Amino acid sequence: MNNNLEEIFQKENLIVPNYNNINIVNLMQALFNRYGGNFEINENIKKLNNIIPKTKHTLFILIDGMGSNLVSSLEDNFVIKTNKKMDLLTVSPSTTGCVLTSVATGTYPSNHGIIGWYSYNREHKIDYYPLLFADRKNKKSLKNFNISPSDIYKVESMFNKLNTKTKVIYPKYICDSVYSNFVADSDKRVAYDNYSDIVKIMNEITTSSDDTFTYLYLSEIDNLEHDNGVYSQIVKEELSKIDSMIKELLKIKDLSVVITADHGQIDIKDDVIMDFNKYKKYFYAMPGIDFATTTFYVKEDKQKEFKEEFEKDFKDKMFLFDTSTFYEKNVFGPELPSEYLRSNMGEYIGICRNGYSFINSENIDEYLGNTKGNHSGFSKDEMIIPLIIINSNDY
Repeated sequence: MNNNLEEIFQKENLIVPNYNNINIVNLMQALFNRYGGNFEINENIKKLNNIIPKTKHTLFILIDGMGSNLVSSLEDNFVIKTNKKMDLLTVSPSTTGCVLTSVATGTYPSNHGIIGWYSYNREHKIDYYPLLFADRKNKKSLKNFNISPSDIYKVESMFNKLNTKTKVIYPKYICDSVYSNFVADSDKRVAYDNYSDIVKIMNEITTSSDDTFTYLYLSEIDNLEHDNGVYSQIVKEELSKIDSMIKELLKIKDLSVVITADHGQIDIKDDVIMDFNKYKKYFYAMPGIDFATTTFYVKEDKQKEFKEEFEKDFKDKMFLFDTSTFYEKNVFGPELPSEYLRSNMGEYIGICRNGYSFINSENIDEYLGNTKGNHSGFSKDEMIIPLIIINSNDY
């Protein structure tokens, strides 16, 4: 097992995150500081403060899955393309639960500890979905296992702590979820069914005599990319609808629209299939994180055999690293990893080669051949996201 992370990443054209570069946590800290946040101001935050307008109303939009690669593929009549100011680095792993928790808390994964779509709770010995707040076996609420939201989401969301009128606009199907309740209290959350709803909601919010800060989460682009591929026509058509909605929102006076993504996606050419009947003897928990980056929870007395078998079975499609290597390279954030992050990680991390997707499930048939686009890896297209800023006073 070659643990030279930088050498392998360079050869495979992957990014070792350097959080000295302007990143999504810097963006959130800059925004939160405008409304009573108390994050330390660094050079990156100063640069962001200089380009984000100071208007009465601010709308922060996160478009799930809209990497800079996707924005660059659009025609020049898209406002989300013509108003792109720069590229940002997202956090790692580049998977929604991890990044959205950084968005809510203004902290890095090394601090908040939410690692991805899948995780393992050592205290309760349970495989679970952090975003769904449910166990992985039966999708039952973790409350059935005497686990409370504060046991999983250890760092408080900033959206409940700001000193201005704050709203969070979610798709109706997730607006009342446990995770959404962690992000924002019920009196701050608003549900939408369609883009017309969003325009109506924003018009109502901005009638306030107070300054307002609103967070809008759009999930559909990511879903369409998974099912159809990154550059498919249906993805472009959906982005066109979003672009039209943004043009409507720009009719609101004194509004700054700040847009980014949690991650990008890449097109998938092949699946990586694990024989769980063979590998389960090595594991004390199901593999965690996601489909491009995976953490393996391996029994101490099985580690040598696991590494040997993994190298034989996946040498052409995946790389295997000691998790400690990722800590040493500050992959999860610039500070030392918290005890909570360490508790959620396994002993090893597997990384797919570009274009491969590891089916992180015993139900192989559910995913085999169905994932056309994917994320959670370290390619430029997954890790680099756009920063789009539009001042309605300019329109």
